[in-house]
Amino acid sequence: MSATDTCPGQSVTIVRDPATGLITASGGDGLAHGILERSFFLQERHGVTWHRLSPTVSPEDERTVARVAVARLQAAGYQVLADAEFAWDGTEARCVTTGREIENLAGRVREATSVDELTYELAELAATHDGIIASLGHVLHALADVYDRLSGPTDPRWGIQLRSFAEHELRLLAAQLQSVRTNLADRSAPPDRRGPHTPPPAPPSPPTSTASGRIR
Repeated sequence: MSATDTCPGQSVTIVRDPATGLITASGGDGLAHGILERSFFLQERHGVTWHRLSPTVSPEDERTVARVAVARLQAAGYQVLADAEFAWDGTEARCVTTGREIENLAGRVREATSVDELTYELAELAATHDGIIASLGHVLHALADVYDRLSGPTDPRWGIQLRSFAEHELRLLAAQLQSVRTNLADRSAPPDRRGPHTPPPAPPSPPTSTASGRIR
């Protein structure tokens, strides 16, 4: 095995199991697990958390994919213990993932210096239709559609569960975040400008045309 000693106390081991031929990864923290999962490793939980290379990776590509995982982990500062076939002295630049962008949003929420800034950032999270929560719901619906096209005995149940989560739990979360945003905005406003307010009156009906072309 080879190792890069860049992050003492945080190590990840990537080896090929001689009994099964599976390429496995063990050790590391949540960030390391996320890097592995973005490198075609699947998470397993059986007493401890570990990862195995996805069976969707062809045998001829396994070595290359495992080496990329090693490089990404090393770039993040982890000590990687790897079989000789996966060892790589180099690193690969970490990409800015969607999850990282959301984490940056969390940082902006923490650092907001005014309610105006805070409610602006919360809009990105809770906006109707295309906010982060709503977009996650779209992803779950798309995944449910995939299960609708599969023929396994448990596939219908997965589709139902995914749609239920999107339509109930996520919708409730989005509504609660909208309430949080409104509460924060009203809290900083003068009393006469705080909600809740009654709905605005309906707009007047447009004039209708007569047979002669005049309007009433």
